[in-house]
Amino acid sequence: MDAERAGGEGETPARRRGQGELEAQVLSVLGEASEPVTAAWVQERLGAGLSYSTVITILTRLHAKQAVTRTGRGRPVLWEPVANEAGLAALRMRRLLDKQSDRDAVLSSFVSVLSSHDEDLLRSLLAESGPDDTGAPSDRPER
Repeated sequence: MDAERAGGEGETPARRRGQGELEAQVLSVLGEASEPVTAAWVQERLGAGLSYSTVITILTRLHAKQAVTRTGRGRPVLWEPVANEAGLAALRMRRLLDKQSDRDAVLSSFVSVLSSHDEDLLRSLLAESGPDDTGAPSDRPER
């Protein structure tokens, strides 16, 4: 085994990314683009020695989460963000909530552990959004 892979002298062992960290980085790079871009464009800007197939995998996962859109059936496929990092976190939270049978209990528990600042912010955001009698999710993209 070579010294780099073994974390030999003078070498820093590769840091393992946190869950969702690479997705957030990809979204950040996509957010810098002024128009839809290719996976190769994303790969080039991410650097860090990521393979093209890794970038495609992350973009495909983000597409499945509805955080990015893709255009074109052939080549090149172009990618564009629908959600930023905050929007992706919101999508994850929504997906978790949708899996629960007792939404009231989950939301109540969530609110009960918020800091007073976060609780005030949530109240303010809810007041701004106005009443929503349908309970339907908003179709507004997060940008």
